[in-house]
Amino acid sequence: MRSERYRNISCATVGGFEAVLRDGKAVDVRGEATRELLGRGTLIERPDERFPFLPGRLGDPFALVAETLWVLAGRNDIEWLGHYLPRAAAYADNGRVWRAGYGPRLRNWNGVDQLMEVYRLLEADRTSRRGVMSLFDPATDFGNSKDIPCNNWLSWLIRDDELLLNVAVRSNDAMWGFSGINAFEWSVLQEVLASWLGVKAGPVYFLASSFHLYERGDHLKRAADVVAHFPRRTPYELGVETPRFAVPPAQFDRALADWFAAEERIRLDPDASLEIAITDPFLLAALRTVRLKWGAAVWDVDRLRDELSACPDDDFTAAAYERLARPARQLLSDIPQPACRRYFQTVQSEKTPMITLKTAIDRLHRKKNAAYGGAWKRRGERVSILPNIARKIDRLAHFQNTSLEIEGETRLDTAIDLFVYVLKYELFLAQDSPRLAAALGLAGAPRSYSDFDDDFTTALDLSTVDQSGDENDSVELAAAVELFEELWPRVDSGESLEAKAAGAAQLRRHAERLVSAIAKAHPSAADAFVRTWDAS
Repeated sequence: MRSERYRNISCATVGGFEAVLRDGKAVDVRGEATRELLGRGTLIERPDERFPFLPGRLGDPFALVAETLWVLAGRNDIEWLGHYLPRAAAYADNGRVWRAGYGPRLRNWNGVDQLMEVYRLLEADRTSRRGVMSLFDPATDFGNSKDIPCNNWLSWLIRDDELLLNVAVRSNDAMWGFSGINAFEWSVLQEVLASWLGVKAGPVYFLASSFHLYERGDHLKRAADVVAHFPRRTPYELGVETPRFAVPPAQFDRALADWFAAEERIRLDPDASLEIAITDPFLLAALRTVRLKWGAAVWDVDRLRDELSACPDDDFTAAAYERLARPARQLLSDIPQPACRRYFQTVQSEKTPMITLKTAIDRLHRKKNAAYGGAWKRRGERVSILPNIARKIDRLAHFQNTSLEIEGETRLDTAIDLFVYVLKYELFLAQDSPRLAAALGLAGAPRSYSDFDDDFTTALDLSTVDQSGDENDSVELAAAVELFEELWPRVDSGESLEAKAAGAAQLRRHAERLVSAIAKAHPSAADAFVRTWDAS
């Protein structure tokens, strides 16, 4: 077993990625190829520096805040969490609740509120070693379920006026578990308990039996990109602080209920007033942050800039700037908060590698999906979906026959559009077939997969599109044309869903190889496309 010490979650994430990429062993678990370290220990010295600032990782601070408060409130309902984690239902056996959600297990395990019990125990005996919270339930968790708790045991100690936390984890996905939610949620739980006990939140130690990265899609490449892009500093080193939690135990549940009521008002109307009963600095910062999420969907960029400019100079604001500036880079100019401004100026001055071609395609899709929504499929397969694909196929054939391109659209642009449309068609078909959904890396209750950015990203992760393919673009285009000529009559003749899906999958494979071949043959066009979305 090897243990490493890091300042905060950003540094710990990069160190974990580096370790897995360097020393991880290949192992297949339930059909999933992973790169794994056994018995990895990670000590985070400053857990309250809880927001991960990792260029290239594309995390969501709004989801971190929402899921954490949802857990603290003892909830496990998917309907509310789905507003912030659209794919939450994929990990629920019944699509309605997380069977093993941490919230009920922490706050109401057969009538026991473990948070309050540990508080009372440590308040009565500051040297106790019995402050334990259990999350794994032997009575139910040996069964077959999508939802078996990965974090199993929390142990609390007070030493030298610091509240220490040890977390035992059976299975830790380094990308979306450890740095995605676990370190954040437990750091907030630790701050709550420390504030009640009148001590400082000390270091947190994670022991993961299996610490791993999945090999599906581009997880390994994404991890390597995060390591390469990390500027080795975060906003916290540059003076950004975090608002402190200060609600006493007797008022805790009432304060959370008030927060969720205020969140609903703001989610439905981002212009609703923040002049409400919530005065706790931490909860108010959390509410202000989720308001920015919902406001960003309806405000123009000038209004969004004004709202961000009015926020305090804290880590919630820095995290909101980082997330909201991905599609609106201009938000990072003239930041009025001094500490936030220092961080983003520092990051912008670093010379970092560009994003990958696949990441650029994902960002293109997210931008177009936000702008056009379901227009591409509104009138069904015959009138909307297949004609969109046909236009791209025919335009590529014309490019090849004439060697001419129109101004503002290269062959690569058109090939990427073709690939995106075909992949979205597969997602459209998969909503009626769990088997087809599973082939695209999707699970859970059926839904309109083609409407969700995250579902597109999941399917895109499984593709092989990059700039290093050995395929011949002429051969791949000819194959794509031939396959499409076989595919579209299947819709007119009413062939089975399986037959259409098989044709779409073949067409998508040729489209992704076509993109790769053109990108390799025309690196300047590929670099220009990536640069366009590198700033997004």
